[in-house]
Amino acid sequence: MCFAVYIGTNEKQTITTWKQDKTLLYFEELKDDEIVKTKFSKLFVYYVGADTCCSCGFAWEVENFDEPDEQDNKKSPQALIDFIATQTKKEDLEFYCCWEGDWNDPIKEKVELNISDVSLDKYYFMDEKRFVTFKKQT
Repeated sequence: MCFAVYIGTNEKQTITTWKQDKTLLYFEELKDDEIVKTKFSKLFVYYVGADTCCSCGFAWEVENFDEPDEQDNKKSPQALIDFIATQTKKEDLEFYCCWEGDWNDPIKEKVELNISDVSLDKYYFMDEKRFVTFKKQT
């Protein structure tokens, strides 16, 4: 089973596809997971995939930051942080992660974060069933 990451924005994103050894982050329109939309207040909700062809590539543990064998595993999580940082210059962004198929399960925790507080070496935000609102940068 895989992680499923979703992002909600008021700005339409470009739908892209995964390409092996080329993709770090891609957006898909919702399919079977359409029910997850009810958790969001934004106009557009997308499934977000990583370099792994699913959302599992976004999983990251800060204690692995300096591990030589983990350096390639930083790329998709950093691409996600970079996307959120760019988007939150324009608007609040909503983020949710769950296991595939757990779309109907209730949210365990709701938090507001500033993307400037997030980094791969100090604090990474992705927890299962945690709904994060990234506040617009001021």
